[in-house]
Amino acid sequence: MDRQEFLISSPIGLLDFPETIEVQHTGFDISAYHQNLFGHHQVDFPGNLGKAVDKRCAEYLAGRIVARKAIERINSTKPKIGTHEDRSPIWPQGLIGSITHSDGVVIAAVAEQKHHRLLGIDFEHWMSAELAGELCDQLLDQSEKQLLLQSDLAFERGVTLIFSLKESFYKALYPHVNTFFGFDEARVRSIDTTNGAFIIELLTSFGKEYQQGWSIKGCFKVLSDGVLTYIYG
Repeated sequence: MDRQEFLISSPIGLLDFPETIEVQHTGFDISAYHQNLFGHHQVDFPGNLGKAVDKRCAEYLAGRIVARKAIERINSTKPKIGTHEDRSPIWPQGLIGSITHSDGVVIAAVAEQKHHRLLGIDFEHWMSAELAGELCDQLLDQSEKQLLLQSDLAFERGVTLIFSLKESFYKALYPHVNTFFGFDEARVRSIDTTNGAFIIELLTSFGKEYQQGWSIKGCFKVLSDGVLTYIYG
Protein backbone atom coordinates (compact mmCIF):
# COMPACT_ATOMS: atom_id res chain seq x y z
CA MET A 1 0.00 0.00 0.00
CA ASP A 2 1.71 3.19 -1.10
CA ARG A 3 1.36 6.78 -0.14
CA GLN A 4 -0.81 7.63 -3.13
CA GLU A 5 -3.58 5.33 -1.94
CA PHE A 6 -3.80 7.00 1.47
CA LEU A 7 -3.06 10.66 0.72
CA ILE A 8 -5.37 12.10 -1.91
CA SER A 9 -6.00 15.54 -3.36
CA SER A 10 -7.35 18.13 -0.97
CA PRO A 11 -10.71 19.78 -1.66
CA ILE A 12 -9.68 22.89 0.28
CA GLY A 13 -7.86 24.73 -2.51
CA LEU A 14 -5.63 27.76 -2.03
CA LEU A 15 -5.60 29.43 1.38
CA ASP A 16 -4.61 33.02 2.06
CA PHE A 17 -2.60 33.15 5.30
CA PRO A 18 0.05 35.63 6.46
CA GLU A 19 3.55 34.84 5.19
CA THR A 20 4.60 34.14 8.78
CA ILE A 21 2.27 31.11 8.99
CA GLU A 22 2.92 27.99 6.94
CA VAL A 23 -0.21 25.98 6.12
CA GLN A 24 -0.32 22.52 4.55
CA HIS A 25 -3.35 20.35 3.86
CA THR A 26 -4.35 17.11 2.20
CA GLY A 27 -7.21 14.75 1.72
CA PHE A 28 -6.86 11.18 2.95
CA ASP A 29 -8.71 7.95 2.30
CA ILE A 30 -9.57 6.23 5.57
CA SER A 31 -10.39 3.00 3.74
CA ALA A 32 -6.77 2.86 2.51
CA TYR A 33 -5.33 3.17 6.01
CA HIS A 34 -3.12 0.46 7.50
CA GLN A 35 -0.85 0.73 10.52
CA ASN A 36 2.18 -0.06 8.31
CA LEU A 37 1.71 3.42 6.83
CA PHE A 38 3.20 4.89 10.01
CA GLY A 39 6.51 3.22 9.20
CA HIS A 40 6.23 4.11 5.52
CA HIS A 41 5.87 7.80 6.40
CA GLN A 42 8.39 7.63 9.28
CA VAL A 43 5.82 8.71 11.85
CA ASP A 44 5.95 7.10 15.30
CA PHE A 45 2.82 5.21 16.27
CA PRO A 46 1.84 6.59 19.71
CA GLY A 47 0.94 4.24 22.52
CA ASN A 48 -2.36 5.98 23.21
CA LEU A 49 -3.60 4.89 19.78
CA GLY A 50 -3.10 1.23 20.57
CA LYS A 51 -6.83 0.46 20.77
CA ALA A 52 -8.06 3.33 18.59
CA VAL A 53 -10.25 2.72 15.55
CA ASP A 54 -8.75 3.13 12.07
CA LYS A 55 -10.45 6.51 11.58
CA ARG A 56 -8.66 8.03 14.57
CA CYS A 57 -5.32 6.49 13.56
CA ALA A 58 -5.68 7.74 9.98
CA GLU A 59 -6.48 11.27 11.19
CA TYR A 60 -3.44 11.26 13.48
CA LEU A 61 -1.11 10.02 10.74
CA ALA A 62 -2.36 12.46 8.10
CA GLY A 63 -2.09 15.32 10.61
CA ARG A 64 1.51 14.51 11.46
CA ILE A 65 2.42 14.21 7.77
CA VAL A 66 1.13 17.67 6.83
CA ALA A 67 2.46 19.25 10.05
CA ARG A 68 5.93 17.90 9.30
CA LYS A 69 5.68 19.23 5.75
CA ALA A 70 4.79 22.68 7.12
CA ILE A 71 7.77 22.59 9.47
CA GLU A 72 10.05 21.55 6.61
CA ARG A 73 8.89 24.57 4.62
CA ILE A 74 9.84 26.82 7.56
CA ASN A 75 13.25 25.49 8.58
CA SER A 76 14.15 22.59 6.23
CA THR A 77 13.89 19.96 9.00
CA LYS A 78 11.67 16.88 9.21
CA PRO A 79 11.19 16.37 12.94
CA LYS A 80 9.07 13.74 14.62
CA ILE A 81 6.09 15.45 16.27
CA GLY A 82 5.31 13.75 19.55
CA THR A 83 2.18 13.84 21.67
CA HIS A 84 1.60 15.22 25.17
CA GLU A 85 -0.42 13.24 27.71
CA ASP A 86 -3.39 15.48 26.90
CA ARG A 87 -2.98 14.36 23.23
CA SER A 88 -1.88 17.78 21.99
CA PRO A 89 1.13 17.86 19.63
CA ILE A 90 4.64 18.44 20.95
CA TRP A 91 5.99 21.11 18.62
CA PRO A 92 9.74 21.55 18.11
CA GLN A 93 11.38 24.27 20.14
CA GLY A 94 10.69 27.73 18.74
CA LEU A 95 7.56 26.68 16.86
CA ILE A 96 3.83 26.68 17.52
CA GLY A 97 1.17 24.94 15.52
CA SER A 98 -2.36 23.65 15.21
CA ILE A 99 -3.88 20.67 13.41
CA THR A 100 -7.50 20.10 12.37
CA HIS A 101 -9.24 17.26 10.58
CA SER A 102 -12.78 16.57 9.42
CA ASP A 103 -14.08 13.66 7.33
CA GLY A 104 -11.05 12.91 5.22
CA VAL A 105 -9.47 16.38 5.23
CA VAL A 106 -6.56 17.50 7.42
CA ILE A 107 -4.92 20.92 7.73
CA ALA A 108 -1.87 21.98 9.74
CA ALA A 109 -0.71 25.51 10.47
CA VAL A 110 2.77 26.17 11.91
CA ALA A 111 4.61 29.38 12.79
CA GLU A 112 7.77 30.48 14.52
CA GLN A 113 7.24 31.79 18.04
CA LYS A 114 9.27 34.87 17.21
CA HIS A 115 6.37 35.85 14.94
CA HIS A 116 3.32 34.51 16.82
CA ARG A 117 2.41 33.44 20.34
CA LEU A 118 -1.10 32.20 19.55
CA LEU A 119 -2.23 29.95 16.71
CA GLY A 120 -5.42 27.95 16.37
CA ILE A 121 -7.09 26.49 13.27
CA ASP A 122 -10.27 24.49 12.73
CA PHE A 123 -12.14 23.07 9.76
CA GLU A 124 -15.71 21.79 9.97
CA HIS A 125 -17.99 20.33 7.34
CA TRP A 126 -21.39 22.01 7.35
CA MET A 127 -23.81 20.59 9.87
CA SER A 128 -27.23 19.45 8.77
CA ALA A 129 -30.15 21.60 9.92
CA GLU A 130 -31.23 18.76 12.20
CA LEU A 131 -27.84 18.44 13.91
CA ALA A 132 -27.50 22.22 14.24
CA GLY A 133 -30.88 22.33 15.96
CA GLU A 134 -29.83 19.61 18.40
CA LEU A 135 -26.53 21.30 19.29
CA CYS A 136 -27.52 24.96 19.19
CA ASP A 137 -28.24 25.37 22.90
CA GLN A 138 -24.98 23.63 23.84
CA LEU A 139 -22.85 25.78 21.57
CA LEU A 140 -24.47 29.25 21.56
CA ASP A 141 -25.64 31.61 24.24
CA GLN A 142 -28.53 34.03 23.76
CA SER A 143 -26.37 36.87 22.42
CA GLU A 144 -24.78 34.55 19.85
CA LYS A 145 -28.20 33.36 18.72
CA GLN A 146 -29.17 36.99 18.24
CA LEU A 147 -25.93 37.56 16.34
CA LEU A 148 -26.89 34.84 13.88
CA LEU A 149 -30.40 36.24 13.46
CA GLN A 150 -28.87 39.56 12.43
CA SER A 151 -26.47 37.94 9.96
CA ASP A 152 -27.05 36.66 6.44
CA LEU A 153 -26.06 33.12 7.40
CA ALA A 154 -28.40 30.16 7.14
CA PHE A 155 -29.11 28.74 10.61
CA GLU A 156 -27.12 25.52 10.20
CA ARG A 157 -24.16 27.36 8.69
CA GLY A 158 -24.20 29.91 11.49
CA VAL A 159 -24.15 27.21 14.17
CA THR A 160 -21.33 25.40 12.35
CA LEU A 161 -19.38 28.64 12.10
CA ILE A 162 -19.67 29.53 15.78
CA PHE A 163 -18.74 25.97 16.76
CA SER A 164 -15.62 26.22 14.60
CA LEU A 165 -14.72 29.70 15.88
CA LYS A 166 -14.78 28.42 19.45
CA GLU A 167 -12.70 25.38 18.49
CA SER A 168 -10.01 27.63 16.97
CA PHE A 169 -10.13 29.86 20.05
CA TYR A 170 -9.65 26.87 22.34
CA LYS A 171 -6.74 25.53 20.31
CA ALA A 172 -5.03 28.93 20.31
CA LEU A 173 -5.37 29.45 24.06
CA TYR A 174 -4.96 25.96 25.47
CA PRO A 175 -1.13 25.83 25.26
CA HIS A 176 -1.03 29.00 27.38
CA VAL A 177 -3.72 28.24 29.97
CA ASN A 178 -3.30 24.43 30.10
CA THR A 179 -6.90 24.12 31.19
CA PHE A 180 -9.89 22.66 29.43
CA PHE A 181 -12.69 25.18 28.96
CA GLY A 182 -16.09 24.72 27.40
CA PHE A 183 -18.19 26.45 24.80
CA ASP A 184 -19.97 28.46 27.49
CA GLU A 185 -16.70 30.08 28.60
CA ALA A 186 -16.19 31.93 25.32
CA ARG A 187 -18.49 34.22 23.38
CA VAL A 188 -18.39 35.28 19.74
CA ARG A 189 -18.94 39.02 19.92
CA SER A 190 -19.09 39.91 16.23
CA ILE A 191 -19.14 38.21 12.83
CA ASP A 192 -18.26 40.04 9.61
CA THR A 193 -19.40 37.77 6.78
CA THR A 194 -18.24 40.23 4.12
CA ASN A 195 -14.60 40.16 5.19
CA GLY A 196 -14.53 36.77 6.90
CA ALA A 197 -13.61 38.22 10.30
CA PHE A 198 -14.82 37.78 13.86
CA ILE A 199 -14.11 38.80 17.46
CA ILE A 200 -14.31 36.29 20.32
CA GLU A 201 -13.91 36.91 24.05
CA LEU A 202 -13.31 34.97 27.24
CA LEU A 203 -16.13 34.74 29.78
CA THR A 204 -13.83 33.36 32.47
CA SER A 205 -10.30 34.12 33.69
CA PHE A 206 -7.11 32.08 33.37
CA GLY A 207 -4.34 33.72 35.37
CA LYS A 208 -3.29 37.34 35.01
CA GLU A 209 -2.83 37.41 31.25
CA TYR A 210 -6.12 35.93 30.08
CA GLN A 211 -8.80 37.64 32.13
CA GLN A 212 -12.56 37.62 31.68
CA GLY A 213 -13.33 39.95 28.77
CA TRP A 214 -10.02 39.31 27.01
CA SER A 215 -10.72 39.21 23.28
CA ILE A 216 -8.98 38.52 20.00
CA LYS A 217 -9.79 38.89 16.32
CA GLY A 218 -9.88 35.92 13.97
CA CYS A 219 -10.64 34.99 10.39
CA PHE A 220 -12.79 32.48 8.56
CA LYS A 221 -13.20 31.24 5.01
CA VAL A 222 -16.50 29.84 3.78
CA LEU A 223 -15.99 26.85 1.49
CA SER A 224 -18.48 24.83 -0.53
CA ASP A 225 -18.58 21.91 1.89
CA GLY A 226 -17.48 23.53 5.13
CA VAL A 227 -15.83 26.41 6.92
CA LEU A 228 -12.22 27.09 7.91
CA THR A 229 -11.54 29.31 10.94
CA TYR A 230 -8.26 30.49 12.40
CA ILE A 231 -6.82 32.74 15.09
CA TYR A 232 -3.29 34.04 15.42
CA GLY A 233 -1.65 36.64 17.55
